[in-house]
Formats: sequence, structure tokens, C-alpha cells
Amino acid sequence: MLHLSALEALGGVRAMFAGRHGGVSRRWGDGLNWSLSVGDPPEHVRENRRRTLATLGLGPGEAVMAGLVHGTRVAAVELDATTADDVRVIPDTDGLITDRRGLALIITAADCVPVYLYDPVRRVIGMVHAGWRGTVAGIASAAVRAMTARYGCDPADIHAAIGPSIGPCCYEVDEPVAGPVRRYFGEHAPALLRPSPREGRHMLDLWAANRLDLASAGVGQVHVAGVCTACNRDRFFSHRAEAGGAGRGAAVIVLC
Repeated sequence: MLHLSALEALGGVRAMFAGRHGGVSRRWGDGLNWSLSVGDPPEHVRENRRRTLATLGLGPGEAVMAGLVHGTRVAAVELDATTADDVRVIPDTDGLITDRRGLALIITAADCVPVYLYDPVRRVIGMVHAGWRGTVAGIASAAVRAMTARYGCDPADIHAAIGPSIGPCCYEVDEPVAGPVRRYFGEHAPALLRPSPREGRHMLDLWAANRLDLASAGVGQVHVAGVCTACNRDRFFSHRAEAGGAGRGAAVIVLC
């Protein structure tokens, strides 16, 4: 488990990313895979979810997961804890926010950027899934606006953290991706798209892109873990480095 210490140091919140090992998996041995859609038996996935949440003193009924679609829908989660034996899923959602204590917000990822949000003044948290599509659609800034509208947060009070994800060292993209980056980020796009050794391709910096998007919403306190999942396959799943054959890790945040 990797803890987002910059957020946890503020007090009142736990923020972590569950890596590759420490679970049970038919495909990956001790793989801590969280996804039901990559070939692991459902009972293995449920056990991996249970083990991850147990490290935070929580059960599966005290967690909610976004049903990812690479969109910009942000859901406010105000559910009560249950005794369910698996995590609840909010469909068609890539961002979750809540002010409920003891309710974990979760997204799964294997290269996409997990963005953790915490307002220690209003005591509100958020979790965002930002692949390249979500990034150029402004999912991170949408979550900040949702926190402001729903819970009265001041963006200046919000701290954000960018968790383990594919880094600018490894994320090579072609023009169908670079074009939307240019359109969304405008004059800032050249700093996000380094030339690749291969003609017609670019190295995309999703960390910096989401930092810019958060800044556009008024968030000035953004901490970047700087951990590339593709460079660290021994610790994390990577969809790109494993040619689409990866499991999924889990990004988790919870108010204490």
C-alpha cells in the first residue's frame, strides 16, 4: 500500500493506493486485483477488496466505488454503511464526493490518474478517475466545482494529491490524443506534450495536465506522488506496460 502522506499529514483523512501484491488471484498469484472484468473469479476480487479495506478498519459495506466510463459525472455519496459483503458501485460515474465520515470513496486504475481531494475546513473528500479522456474533459475541476456547489467548499481550502499512474516518461500518445489536449489546455499544451523519439507521437504528462486543471478551479495545493505505474510493474498494475493484460489497483480516500 502506498499512502498519500501529504494529505494524511493534514489530519482527519486516510488516503492510499493499493498496489499489485497482497491479495489472491487466479491470474496474478498474490495479485491484489480489484476488477471483476479482467478474468479473476469474483470470490477472489471480493477477498481482495475485503483485505484492502481491512487495513483501514473498514468493511466492504463502508465503501463506494465509481463505475468508470471515462466521463465527467461527479456523484455526491450520502449513503449509510451496510453489512454488504462487497463494495457498492455508483454507475456511469468517474468522480465521487462526500462529507460522510467512515465512508471510503474508491476508483480503480492501472495507469489512469487517481486524483484525491480533501477540504480539511469543511471536512469533505473527493476521488476522481482521470484517464486522458477525463483529463481533457475537465473531470478534476468538475469535482472541485461539485464540492463547492454541494458542500460549500472554498477551492482555496482544498488539497489535492495525484496518485500512482503512468508518468510522462512512459505515456506515448498519437495525434488523436494530442489534439484534444491542445484544444483543452490551449497555450499550456506544449508543456504537456514532449516530442517522442517516434515521429508523429508525443509524451503526455497527465500529472501536470491535472495539476493545471485543478489550478483552473482555484486549487493551489496539489501534491504529486510522482510514481509511474508503467516504470514500477513490480509494485503496480500497468495497462500500457502489460499490453492490456493488467489487473486493477484501488485508490481509496476516507474521512476519519
